[in-house]
Amino acid sequence: MNVIEESLFKTGAIRCSNEGAPFWYTSGTIGPFFINTHFLYGGEDESNLLLDFIDKNISDKSDFPARLTKTVTDFYTNNELFNKAINLFYDEIKINPSFQNASYISGGERRDWIFSIPISYLSGKPHLFIFKDLSVYSTEKKIEDVRNSKVAHIADLITQASSYERAWIPAIKKINGEIIFSGSIVDRMQGGAEFLKKSGIESYSSVFINDSFFNSAKNAALITEKQYQSIKDFTQNSIEYGKSFLTKNIDFLKESLNSTNKSTKDKATRCVSENPYSINFDSFGIKI
Repeated sequence: MNVIEESLFKTGAIRCSNEGAPFWYTSGTIGPFFINTHFLYGGEDESNLLLDFIDKNISDKSDFPARLTKTVTDFYTNNELFNKAINLFYDEIKINPSFQNASYISGGERRDWIFSIPISYLSGKPHLFIFKDLSVYSTEKKIEDVRNSKVAHIADLITQASSYERAWIPAIKKINGEIIFSGSIVDRMQGGAEFLKKSGIESYSSVFINDSFFNSAKNAALITEKQYQSIKDFTQNSIEYGKSFLTKNIDFLKESLNSTNKSTKDKATRCVSENPYSINFDSFGIKI
């Protein structure tokens, strides 16, 4: 495994569940692993501190981009683990002709910025902060027109590339720019790269979340054989995995529905109300 792959485990950016306790996802489904790519920023505590800083200061767009740039760049300079991961990522993408042809680096609100800022710093290409309202700022001002410039977008991960379709591509088009390259730390292998290709955007990811990745993690003793098998079952058929687990471990669902943790309770409630697994919950005495 390379530095980035190992760092994903060392920082807890990828966590694999113990047997009998899968993770709840926002969709109301369950799975044996969870990805928080932004944990590469020094670990969970450091990354959460940064996200808290973003949330508290993001409303002042005139001042915020410069402050965040200094914060992230200083951390990149001083944190060995984050520094090594970013350097490897940059070494991988800097040789790509599409990346080289881009005049700007962009990153989308808000986790993308953790990675797009240091890539901008290393490449010397100006950084464009894309906000969810589709406004675009530099560290100095609001950007209205980049005069047909090419842009390389840097992201923490891609799943289905819905953020690109909904926000990042339209925002750059709005200022007369064109995203020609996408670089991400992780590709969840859920169709995002295919969407980008159809949109005329070349993409590159350092890590692909597939069987080969988890097999390497098992061989490196980063996950157990049981965890690996559970992940294989999930990736082969996530619906069957969830249905089988919940029907055999109904107490897990009941405990989640009664959890004092609001996030857990909300996700379990969504599982029952939307029923993605087509389970007859009435037969288990479960009603919402």
